Amino acid sequence: MSVTDCTASRADWLDGIELIDAHHHFWQLGRFPYRWLDPAAPPARFGDKAAIQKDFLPPDFLGEMAGLPLVASVHVQANCGAKDPAEETRWLHELSVHSGWPTAAIAEVDLTAVNAIELIDRHRSYTLLRGIRTPVAWDTEGRWRVSARPNVMQDPRFRDAARHLAKHKLVMECVVVPSQLDEVAALAQAESDLTIVINHFATLEPQREGNAEQWREGVSALSDLTNVFVKLSGLWTVDKGWSAQVLKPFVAHLVDSLGASRVLWGSNMPVEGVNCPIPAQFEQLKIILADRSREEIALIFGGTAKHVFRI
Repeated sequence: MSVTDCTASRADWLDGIELIDAHHHFWQLGRFPYRWLDPAAPPARFGDKAAIQKDFLPPDFLGEMAGLPLVASVHVQANCGAKDPAEETRWLHELSVHSGWPTAAIAEVDLTAVNAIELIDRHRSYTLLRGIRTPVAWDTEGRWRVSARPNVMQDPRFRDAARHLAKHKLVMECVVVPSQLDEVAALAQAESDLTIVINHFATLEPQREGNAEQWREGVSALSDLTNVFVKLSGLWTVDKGWSAQVLKPFVAHLVDSLGASRVLWGSNMPVEGVNCPIPAQFEQLKIILADRSREEIALIFGGTAKHVFRI
């Protein structure tokens, strides 16, 4: 069911499009530890966490999306800190049954773990599962280190688990830095049956020397690898206010290189709302994508996600 308010749509330019949010989070602070959200945790690079240190559940999400033609959503694991990550998927399944949201889920598994395949299979017991997000981000400067070590995508255990995902038609999601896009390309070539979804625009930081060049070259190298997709999400790393002037040339390069059928929008709510709430996101996206065809817009805001996540 769409949550559109027909009397006052926030994004008339999306009229007639079935909007799918391909990347958002829910959390309930008393249910799991969410150590990264603890007031005593280190500061976040995206900004002040105070505004999101509270429950964010389907009614909150739908309130943020009011006025938009939203028909489905994909929840991405929220680093809940549960001893058993499958507990987050079980909880999401219950939310979906009772509220209809989320429509699909991307769960948490470290593909280098000894029990990775067993954990994947426990997540698979819930029908809303569509994939796994695994920690791979690692840069030489130490700014982005989510994985335990560099080059995890080359690890034999990682490859075995990745093939298990492909066997069960589950996607592999990951956060990477631009310097790792060549690793993604190598994985995509070696495991052509695996669908890879790169989160958050590959964490482009154009203000850092050489970063934009690495990103452009890395994205271009993915152009013929049709099993790789990139989310138009988490754009605070490019510009915290989502300035259309800053973003447009980079978004153009992504869409021109991969095609709209391999690009999908995600709100990254509630995290992205710290810097760029939903109304501002769509104000800027309207400018950024003004020269794109109706068909491209429909793919980026729904069609690609519908295909990738089997919605």
